[in-house]
Amino acid sequence: MHNIHNIMEIVQLNANAKLSEHFTLGEFTKSGSHPEVYNIPSHEAIANLTNLSKWLEVLRERAGTPIRINSGYRSPQLNKRIGGVPTSNHLTGCAVDIRVSGMEQLIRYAAILLDYADESKQDFDELLIEKNRYGAIWLHFAVRPKDNRRKVAFINA
Repeated sequence: MHNIHNIMEIVQLNANAKLSEHFTLGEFTKSGSHPEVYNIPSHEAIANLTNLSKWLEVLRERAGTPIRINSGYRSPQLNKRIGGVPTSNHLTGCAVDIRVSGMEQLIRYAAILLDYADESKQDFDELLIEKNRYGAIWLHFAVRPKDNRRKVAFINA
């Protein structure tokens, strides 16, 4: 029991670790729907999340508003629990689902990220406008360390 308590303390301490000026590890690893599921990223996944944070800092600055993260890193257990695809970029810390207040904000965010990719000559893997069966929409954005596909699509989940 003592070891489990120590692990939970470490996880909570790491949740406040800054990946960039405005983003913490905790924002990318929290699960509102399944807080009981083990969701601790590897060092490699944390490096990928840190890279993703750089893009989100640009988005935040240009949009002039804080960026709210629905989902970032997902452990295999969490990904399976929420019905994520087995090849999801969330499993490697390369993807983030960004909460939006409507389609206009989503399109504005997408345009900022596309413009930044062009200006910086950096590629991204996925920029997906996603909608679930309840009508909720969000922007899924992913950047891999290599082999980025620059996939842009509308997904009905």
